[in-house]
Amino acid sequence: MKYRPRTAHFVAALAFAAAGLAAVGWMHRVPARYFPANEVDRKAFPLRRIDLDFPETREGVDYFGTLRLDVLINERGGVDRVEVIEATVPPAFRDMAVRAFATARFEPAVKDGRKVKSVKRVEVRFAPPARQLVAASPPPDR
Repeated sequence: MKYRPRTAHFVAALAFAAAGLAAVGWMHRVPARYFPANEVDRKAFPLRRIDLDFPETREGVDYFGTLRLDVLINERGGVDRVEVIEATVPPAFRDMAVRAFATARFEPAVKDGRKVKSVKRVEVRFAPPARQLVAASPPPDR
């Protein structure tokens, strides 16, 4: 068989290019899992205030309760999913909070200098607004 230097160089160049592309792909690969807050260098944080609009229900806003959510944030700052962990509030309150967090935008978490997926645990406490205090003076005598 006759030696062809051009073919050997071409094959070597292809192998080198493939190895280089694989290394670049590996270095820029984003992990598929969502990192909890204690495993990232900088936690994800919302870009704007997340306002919760109280739903119109027969319970009104005079309702005490707690809602715990896991907000799964991708490496671009979008919310992939919101999971309800615990809820002691009516479904209308729960649904309102899930919608508010699902549409929020975040600055993504950072680990080892790269933006990564993360999970943010959120606790929302519902309580009725404070009532105006009545003056401490006794009522007038009649």
